Amino acid sequence: MMKRLAFVILLAGLAWSGHWLWGWYSLSTAYEGWFAERRAKGWQADYADMAIRGFPNRHDTTWTELRLTDPESGIGWRAPFFQLFLLSYNRHHAIAAWPDRQLILTPEGEIEVTSDSLQASVITSGAEHALERANFAADVLNLTRGESTTALARLRAGVQRGEGAAYDLALSVEGLALPAALLRATGGALPETFHEARLQAQVTFDAPWTLGAAKTRPQPRSLDLTRAELAWGPMALRLAGDLAIDAAGRATGEVHLQARNWQEMLAVARASGRVSALALDGLEATLGLMAQFSGSPTSLDVTLTLDDGQMRLGPLPLGAAPRLVLP
Repeated sequence: MMKRLAFVILLAGLAWSGHWLWGWYSLSTAYEGWFAERRAKGWQADYADMAIRGFPNRHDTTWTELRLTDPESGIGWRAPFFQLFLLSYNRHHAIAAWPDRQLILTPEGEIEVTSDSLQASVITSGAEHALERANFAADVLNLTRGESTTALARLRAGVQRGEGAAYDLALSVEGLALPAALLRATGGALPETFHEARLQAQVTFDAPWTLGAAKTRPQPRSLDLTRAELAWGPMALRLAGDLAIDAAGRATGEVHLQARNWQEMLAVARASGRVSALALDGLEATLGLMAQFSGSPTSLDVTLTLDDGQMRLGPLPLGAAPRLVLP
C-alpha cells in the first residue's frame, strides 16, 4: 500500500514537473517571438538576458537591460530589469514589477522615471484575455525631463470591468508636486504640492479591451464622470457629468464644473506659457462675469455643454470641442 502511494505521488510530481516545463517552454517561445516580431518591424527590441523561474507554482520572468524603441513614433523604453509573475496553473492573473529607475524616450526628449514600489496587477478572462480588473500603484513616482520634475506620492489607479465593454475607473494621488520652474513663475504664492487628486468614472467602449487591443483599439462611446477633484492649497476644482460619444469622437452632453479661487488657476496657466495670453485674457473676463452672477467673485459653478462637436460654457460659445479618439 505504501509503495503504491509512493508511486502515485511520484507520478503526480513528474506530471506537475512536466506541466511546469511545458509552461516554461511555451512562455519562452512566446516572449522570444514577440521580440522577434518587433525587430522584424524595424524596432530596437533587445535584452541582455531572460530567465524564467518559480518552480513549482509560478513562472516568474525577469528581463535584464531592456531596450525597446518604435522608430515610427519615436517612443522608447530603457530599463535595467523588468519582472512579470504568472501562476503556472492560471495564465489569467499577472503581476508586473518595475525597477526604481528607468528611462522613457519621446520625440521631445528623454524622461527619467524614478519610483518606489512601482507595481501592477492584471486579471483577464477567456481565450482572448479580455481585461477584467487591473491595479497600478506606486508609493513614489518622479518624472524628470531636463531640470523639470513632476513628483507623485501614493499613486493608486484601478480598472474594473462592468457589463459588456463598460469599465469603472478610479484614481487617487495624495501628493503631487509640479516642476519648480513653474512654481517660481507664479511668484511662490502657491503651495509646492497638491494635497488631493481623485477620479471616479465609467467609460463604455465599442468593444472589450483584450491583449490584442493594440491592433484593434477599442474606442469610447460614453463617459459617466462621477467625480474628478483636485485640491491645491487655496484652489479646488471639481467636475462631474455624462457624455455620449459618436464614432467620430464627437461628444454630446454636459459637464458640471465647480472651481474655488479660479483666478489663481489662470495665473498658473499663464506661468506655464502653454496658453496664449490673448486666450487667457478673454477667458478671465468671461469667467469673471459668470462668477459675479453666481454670487462670489472667487468661485465658479457653471455647466460646460458639448453638442455636435461644439462647446458652450453657460450661454457663451467656446468653439470646437476636442475629439475623444484613442490613437
